[in-house]
Amino acid sequence: MGRWLGLLLLLAAHAAAGGAAVALYLDGTVDGTAASLARSALAEAERLGVPLVVVLDTYGGFLGPMDQIVEMFLNAGVPVYAYVPEGAKAVSAGAFIAMAAKRIYMAPTAEIGAAEPRPPDPKVVNYAAARMRSLASAKWNDSRVDVAESFVRQNRVLTGAEAVKLGIAEPPPPEGWSFAAVYRRDPLARLLNALSDPALISLMILLGVVLIGYELVAAGFQGVGVVGGVLLALALYLVGQLGADLLSLLLALAGAALIVGEMVAGHGALAASGLALFALSLYFAGSGQPYYQSQGASYAAAGLAAVGAVAVAYVGYKVRQALKRRPLDYRSQLMGARGVAKTEIGPGQPGVVYVAGEEWTAVSDEAVERGAEVVVVEVEGLTLKVKKVVK
Repeated sequence: MGRWLGLLLLLAAHAAAGGAAVALYLDGTVDGTAASLARSALAEAERLGVPLVVVLDTYGGFLGPMDQIVEMFLNAGVPVYAYVPEGAKAVSAGAFIAMAAKRIYMAPTAEIGAAEPRPPDPKVVNYAAARMRSLASAKWNDSRVDVAESFVRQNRVLTGAEAVKLGIAEPPPPEGWSFAAVYRRDPLARLLNALSDPALISLMILLGVVLIGYELVAAGFQGVGVVGGVLLALALYLVGQLGADLLSLLLALAGAALIVGEMVAGHGALAASGLALFALSLYFAGSGQPYYQSQGASYAAAGLAAVGAVAVAYVGYKVRQALKRRPLDYRSQLMGARGVAKTEIGPGQPGVVYVAGEEWTAVSDEAVERGAEVVVVEVEGLTLKVKKVVK
């Protein structure tokens, strides 16, 4: 009845007990987002004391996140079951993840295998073959171990029907199953997953290094070094070398650096970028804490605090600009400047002139009529000495 009918599955023994399960969808590339999602789903299953059902449909991914997920499943406090629906696949890294489950359920048209590393470096192939063999040996002690190893050594692929016939997998049980929770990648995680292409990750690393290098040689704070650091952190997260918690911390620090940078630049772009990075840090902070569900009030308070930080940065920028002004700056701007007499001015009769966009107290050695055009010839403190402009 279609690939999604399998979502109503699970084991007869657990179904007879009237239990539920937590569903985890691992589709797309196996990357850092997959490891974070698996960690959260497994933590929820352990909290509820129910099995974890991993619904696989992946061409594979990176070795680091794959190993993390495999270790999670091997050390899980609840049973973990893999399910490959109609037309789906668990190949490459997906085959290892499926093999780490207690049992594998496959629809007839599903596929599993094709786990030879690319490029086929002998060291990596030997490691992968030993890894696959150890996972299979934990479940069987017969020819099925050799079949599993052939996924790596011979890049073998089995259909669901073939895997069931060989005893690698079981057909989906007809019993229904209720899911207490379902874990899928959200839109942001899917966007990050779309970036999990080796070429794009290499580009992110290259741009990150270049931007950091530019920041080091450029005069003043440009903010591009922070962007470069974020690109590097995201690349490391996607390949599984950086956890969600550490990534959240780095993003928060980068956001803070840009907001502080607003005090130097003062054009708004750095503050807006800092807020965006702060929002990303909140997202990864939540994904890194599976047992804690952030409330709307928490996000609202954090958002208000971030806006307040931007406001403080803006005020700091204005104060900094004011402190940078010196009387000498006014003198250089006012000397030779032209303006208009707002009142009559004469010897022994100070008056007011409008010069450089402001009104100033002015004196003159000659009579100056109201409305006459004047030029500044001397600056004495906050008093201007002027004379009429001869036309």
